[in-house]
Amino acid sequence: DKDLPRLRDQLQTVGYSVSQAADLMCAVLDHGCQLAHFADYAAILHKSRAEQRDCDDPSSRVRKNGRQEPSGDSSFLEFTTEQLLEQQEPLRWLLPGMLTQNEPAVIVGPSKSLKTSIAVDLCAALASGEKFLGQFAAARAFRVGLVSSTTDQHALTDLARRWSAASSSRSKRLPNLTWALSSDGSTNLENLRAWIAKHQLEVVVIDPLRLTSTGKSTQAAQLCDLVRCCLENGATPILCCQSRKAIKSDASDIPRELGFARQWLLVRHRQNYLPGSGQHRLQLTLGGYAGQGGEWGVDIDEGSLQDPTGRRWDVTLREPQSIADETAACEAEAHAQRLRAKIRVAIQSVAENDAFKSRIRERSGISGARFEPVWSQMLAAGEVEPNPSCDRKTHVHPTYRLAERGSPPEKKEAVRSNPEAAQRAVPT
Repeated sequence: DKDLPRLRDQLQTVGYSVSQAADLMCAVLDHGCQLAHFADYAAILHKSRAEQRDCDDPSSRVRKNGRQEPSGDSSFLEFTTEQLLEQQEPLRWLLPGMLTQNEPAVIVGPSKSLKTSIAVDLCAALASGEKFLGQFAAARAFRVGLVSSTTDQHALTDLARRWSAASSSRSKRLPNLTWALSSDGSTNLENLRAWIAKHQLEVVVIDPLRLTSTGKSTQAAQLCDLVRCCLENGATPILCCQSRKAIKSDASDIPRELGFARQWLLVRHRQNYLPGSGQHRLQLTLGGYAGQGGEWGVDIDEGSLQDPTGRRWDVTLREPQSIADETAACEAEAHAQRLRAKIRVAIQSVAENDAFKSRIRERSGISGARFEPVWSQMLAAGEVEPNPSCDRKTHVHPTYRLAERGSPPEKKEAVRSNPEAAQRAVPT
């Protein structure tokens, strides 16, 4: 009985609280409480103290590999700041400063924005160790796989041929690039896993437009499954995804359903495409959680089938300031066109003998400061001209009209139809 008070006092002397000392003494009592077994008591106290220290110190639950073990029922991994900094690994790049390894990426853009073409350029650059879009050099040559649909086989073959023709790479046949085309419009995860393992792929680019459901939530889940499958098998996934809405010129983030992506390339036409020209004026925006970012103009000349040398793949990158100047010029021209349209409507809405400059400006609703330069441009371009029928004796100021754009074709006489005339008209 005398041992317990002494033990309590000693425990409090070394820093235990009353409640802690009581708990430790209970542990001793559970083991017989005999001074002859003092060494055993000491071991019990040491163990209890160590367990208490472990509960108070999260760092004691660190795994051997340096990662924190979840405590109790918690699913959290806990770190001290020192441990967190020690585990920070250096970034490994596919394209230095642009795309990192082992982080899911997406290429996003509206329909007909050359997403697949840009994806093929990226695959070829990574597989050969060459430059993406002729500008961004790959860190080295990687083993790359591209997954798409059999319906795109001809287009993909043509893109690969044109890239090889435009490239200075010695590896024009791209031995590191493997293609997988799905005929049934689906991507089986087991087949994808086996394919990655067979070729030991480091990067997998997937065009999922035809490989997943069109349902928004279902498609998002399937895309996540594809990403997870690639990452679990050691390949960096890059997915081509069509945006459901037009991408604004100042957009820098991705749609919510693509939130799994850690890095992204946004693609959009910065100028309307003229069908048949083969000239594409694109805007490429880069973003990512590693801190990468940037914006470029991408001018792509694909040529046309009528060209003597056939279609091609010529890419020119433009710096942000060049794009800004171009955008400002285009906006200014569009604004001037709107003002000219208002002036033309105003001229047509007033009587011929009342089409004075002041009346036209008033009818157009354009202020004098904006009206004058546009009016001068229209006069200089011959869009507007003084009305020659204006009587200067009765009008102090001239009237104006829209310039005639050439004379209408002469009206031909109608030819009476008869069998003999029709027969003569048929060439032999």
